[in-house]
Parts: sequence; C-alpha cells; structure tokens
Amino acid sequence: MKASTNATPVFRRDGETWAAQPESQGPFGGMHGGAVAALSVGEMEAMAAARGLGALVSANLYLLRPLPREGISSKVSAVREGGRVAVFENELWAGGKLQAKASACFQQPLSVEGLPGAPEKTVFEPETFVKWERPEFFKAANTNQGFLDLVDIRDTHHEDGTRAKWFRLKHPFHDVPTPFSNAMAVADVSTLFTVTDAGERPNAGGWPNADLALHLSRAPKGDWIGVAQRGSWHDDGRGMTESEIFDVHGRIGRSCQSVVLLPPL
Repeated sequence: MKASTNATPVFRRDGETWAAQPESQGPFGGMHGGAVAALSVGEMEAMAAARGLGALVSANLYLLRPLPREGISSKVSAVREGGRVAVFENELWAGGKLQAKASACFQQPLSVEGLPGAPEKTVFEPETFVKWERPEFFKAANTNQGFLDLVDIRDTHHEDGTRAKWFRLKHPFHDVPTPFSNAMAVADVSTLFTVTDAGERPNAGGWPNADLALHLSRAPKGDWIGVAQRGSWHDDGRGMTESEIFDVHGRIGRSCQSVVLLPPL
C-alpha cells in the first residue's frame, strides 16, 4: 500500500529522536496501536530493505503506554542475523520509559518450482465501494481520531457476510516504502470496526488492544489493503479480534490482537 509521492511522511527523524505529524494520534491523546506499529516495525522494515535481509513475513508488537508525538528514541537490535531467516527487535522509549516493543522476522527469497507466484488477476475494486462514514455515537464520543484521517476508508461485505474495510494511505509513514508495516497499521483498527459495525456502543468503557501480530504470506500489491474483522468479548474483561488481510488480488495474511475491556462508564 503506497501513498501520494508528494505527501509529507508521518514520521521524521529529528536528530537522535523521532517526531510524528498530528494525524498519528489516537482518540485519547498520544499515539496508539496503528501509528506505533508503523513507526516501530516500519523502522525495521526500512533497515532490512537497505541491508538486503529479505521480505518481512511476520511481526509482533506489545503496546505498553501511549506514545508521545515527539522525543521518541528507538533501539533496534538483532536477535538472529545470517542465513535465510533474520529476527530483529525494536524498543521505543520516551520520557525515560519503555513505551512499546516490537519484533520482526525476515526471510530471504528462494525459487521453488511448481508453486504459485504472486497473482495478477484483480479480485476486488475498492474504488467502487462505499466510503465509510463514522456512526453518530462514534462521532460524539471521539472527536480526535487523527489516525483515521490518514486513510481513505471504504466499506463492503464479503460473500460470507463478513464486513470488510479497505484502506488507502493519504500520506506515507516513512520516507521509503514500508508495505508490511502499512498493512499492520491499518489492521490495528480492526477492533474499532467490530464496534462500529455493530451499530451501537458496547457495555464497556473502552477496548484498547495490548498487542498486535501480523503474518503475511506475500507482499501486498497496490495501494489498497482490505481488513475483514471479527471479534469476541467476554465477561471476565478480555477479548480478541482476528482479521483476514487482503490486497486487490486476494487474501495475503491474518492479524490478531488481544483486547483489554475497560469497566463501563
């Protein structure tokens, strides 16, 4: 998924620290899951591309605290490097505290005869789908949804009845292409759409996710990423959201996140 080549990247280096544009922030101040994934995993993705480490195939993110928009330092370290598989970690720090930690797995390509390559046939046409409109209950409760303003969002139903959202970035996250972390960033809002698709606010004061994991079987092709989500919540205060991830040529992977239900307001 790519953005306008003339748009200013969301993240920029300011000396030894990162700073972010206002659109990166979530509804409660600071940066939350999607933007944090785009920064932490995107930095590793850009590094791996420059060093020829292969394709990013999976990543995990732990969200410890909301991340401020400025004064963010990162610490990238190798867990394993060499051979076909490389694993790196990235810690994001601000105000003397660890804010988030991500890991990423890279795989060098290998030609295998008899197996399919990347598809060429277009299966979905997101430009023809209806633009997503925020429900009234959501507008009233959330006036600072900067992250959603970064993307063009379309709404559709899959053949099995699953609701899906399609995303196209209006601004790149980094000054180099980061297709995996772009997809991871929009997958993070899956839990939100399980709520908005239900048509009413659930009996919970909030539903942040503590983590996010993404696995892709191939790199996304084109500008659009589709996310077909479903969730399950329970009376002990925990839940889970899982999503199928698509590009216009078909299914490319899956994301999963643990949901922390807050007491009703």
